[in-house]
Amino acid sequence: MSNVEQYIPIDIKDVKLLDWLVDRAIVNRLWNEECSELRGLIKQVLTEECPLDDIRHEVVEPILYPVSVRILEALENSPFGSKNMIGQYTHQYTATWARIVKLFEKDNTFLADCAKNLTQNVKYDVPLFKKQIARATQVKQDSVKKQADCSNNITKYEAKYREKCAEIGIVGDHIKSELSGLVLDIPYLMTEISRSLGHIQPAISYYQTFVRFLINNPNMEVCPILTYFVKHGNTAVSQWENPGVPMESSDSESSVEVIDPIETQDKNGCVYVTTDHHEHIETDPEPTLPEISTTIGNESPDDIDFGIDTIDFGTDIDFGEETVDYGDIDFGDEGGIEIDLLEAGEENKNQTLLDNTVTRNKIIDELYELSAFLSARCEEMGRDTESILSEIPDCPPEIQTAQLVGVGKMLAAVDSPLNQLTCDKMRHLLLLKNSEKYLDRLGDNLQSQLRLSDKMQETIAELKERVVEAEKTYEDVEPKLKRAITVTKELKGCVEKHLSIRYKGRPVRIMGDINTL
Repeated sequence: MSNVEQYIPIDIKDVKLLDWLVDRAIVNRLWNEECSELRGLIKQVLTEECPLDDIRHEVVEPILYPVSVRILEALENSPFGSKNMIGQYTHQYTATWARIVKLFEKDNTFLADCAKNLTQNVKYDVPLFKKQIARATQVKQDSVKKQADCSNNITKYEAKYREKCAEIGIVGDHIKSELSGLVLDIPYLMTEISRSLGHIQPAISYYQTFVRFLINNPNMEVCPILTYFVKHGNTAVSQWENPGVPMESSDSESSVEVIDPIETQDKNGCVYVTTDHHEHIETDPEPTLPEISTTIGNESPDDIDFGIDTIDFGTDIDFGEETVDYGDIDFGDEGGIEIDLLEAGEENKNQTLLDNTVTRNKIIDELYELSAFLSARCEEMGRDTESILSEIPDCPPEIQTAQLVGVGKMLAAVDSPLNQLTCDKMRHLLLLKNSEKYLDRLGDNLQSQLRLSDKMQETIAELKERVVEAEKTYEDVEPKLKRAITVTKELKGCVEKHLSIRYKGRPVRIMGDINTL
C-alpha cells in the first residue's frame, strides 16, 4: 500500500455495513447460525448474579462485544480474576465471560453483531424512541392548552348561567322552585305596567291629532285599545268588547239540563239505553208527497203487466229471536248524567287586557306604532323641518306648538311600558304562567349551561390523566433513547477501530444517519 492510499478514508453506509462486511469476506455469511453457543452463554450469565457491584448495571440485554470486553476487564482487575497454574480463571463467572469474548472474536463475529445492532438502532429503535417522545411532548402540550381552554369555557358558562338567571330574576341555586315563585310577581308587574300606561295619554292625543289632520278624518279611530286602557284601566276583555256590560264570573253554574237515562226493549228482546228527552220533542208530521200518475196511454195502472210472478220464500224464516242476557253490566241507570259546559271563550274573556294574549299583543302593537311615530317625529324636528307643517292651512296648534323636548318625553313614556311588556323576563313569566311544561323546559335550558360546565370539568380530568400518561411515557422512553444513542456511537467506534487495524491504519468512516443522532 502506497503512502497516498494509506490516508484515503474508507466510507461505509451505516445501513449497509453488514452487507459490506459479508461481501468482503470479513465475516462468514452464516455467522448468525453459528452463534448458538454464544447465545447460550449470554443467556446463562444474565440469570446468574454478578459478584462485582461496579459492573452489575451493565449485565443487561443486549450483551454486545464492547460491553463484554469491559466486564471481563473489570473482573480481571478484581479478586475474581485470579488464574491457576495453567492460565485458567479460578472463578466460574469470570471464565464464562472470557469464553463469551473469545466466541465474539472468533471469525470476526463481533463485527457482524456490532453491524447488526448498529443498523437496528439507526434504522428502527432510535427513530421510534424519538417519535414516542415527540408524541408524548405534543400530547402534553395540547392537553395543557386544552385545560386552559376548558377552564375559560367553564368561567364563560357559569357567567352566562348567572347572567340568564339575573335576566329572569332568580338566584339560580334552586332553579325550579325559584321559577315557580316568579309567577307570584306577575300581578305586581302588571300593576306597574298599568301605571306606566297611564302616563301615555299626551302621546296618544298627539298621535291621534296628527293622523286625523293628515288624513282629514276627525272621526278616525287611532290606537283604540290604548285609548280604552288609559281611560278605564286593566279591565276584563268582555268589558272592553262590550262597554257597560258587567263582567260575569266564569265560575257560574251551567244551566244544562240533567238527562236521566231509561231502558227500552224492542220486539227481539234487545235492551237499549236511551233518554226521555225525545218525548218532549215535537216532530213535524210526515210530509205528504204528491201522487204520481202511472197511467201509460189508455191503460190503467191495474192493467200493466210487469211480468213478475209471485215469489215463494218457502217456510217462515227464523231470525233466531231470543232475549240477550247482559249479565251484571251496569249501564249507569241509577244516577243522572250531569254535563257541565262553559261557553266557548268565556274564560279568556274574563281575563284582564294584560293577561289575555290577544289583547296584550294588540297593546304591544299599538305601543310599537306609537313609539315608531314619536321616534320619526323626534328625528324630523331635529332637522328643523317643522316650518313646512306651519305653512299648511288649518294645522292644529297642538302640532305647531310641539317641541322636541316634549315629544322626547312622550317617547320615553311610551317606551317604558313597551320595554316592560317585551323584555325577556316578562316573556318567561307569561310562558311560565300559561304552561307547566315550559317550567321544565326553561329549567333544562338554564341547567344546560351547568351541564356544559360539568362536562368541561370531566374533560379537564381526562386531560390531566393524559398529561400524567405522557409524562410517564417520556420518563420511560427518554433513558432508552439515550442508551440507544450511546450504544450506537460505541458500536460505531468499535467497528471503525477494528476495520482500520485490519486495513493497516486506513481511516474508516461509517456514514449516514448515525452521525445525526
